[in-house]
Amino acid sequence: MISPEQLRRYPFFGRLSETQLIEIAMISDHVSFEAGEIIAKEGDLAEALYFLEEGAVDLYYIPETGSILQEGYPVGTINPGEPFSISAVIEPHILTSTVRASGPCRAIRIQAQALRRLMKNDRQLAYVITHHAAKAVIERLHATRTQLAAARA
Repeated sequence: MISPEQLRRYPFFGRLSETQLIEIAMISDHVSFEAGEIIAKEGDLAEALYFLEEGAVDLYYIPETGSILQEGYPVGTINPGEPFSISAVIEPHILTSTVRASGPCRAIRIQAQALRRLMKNDRQLAYVITHHAAKAVIERLHATRTQLAAARA
């Protein structure tokens, strides 16, 4: 469990009540990762929603086996304060990219199944979480489209 005050720092949770923050804090913990460590793998079930506290992590698209580029294509960077593994709250809850620590980092990990149960029982909580998750997805889509356009220029 973490402190509800730690969640309050993130705009993602800004419109939640004290009770809602406590419920989420109870299903959260801190995790650390070493440089190069794979945090989440594309195609796997999203078991947690993360918020980066320190360091940076990179998002990769890794082509099918047999591809020349086994390391994957970088498609984004997550900076402190940003969520990742957003598929934890968006069906079908399958990760759409591989997440790798670019250096030592620390994050808040929120258990996905428990969070989805809270969302199922609290429509206001579900709205806030889904709204912010969708916003993050759109921002990443825009960044990826910008990268594609720059690569073709």
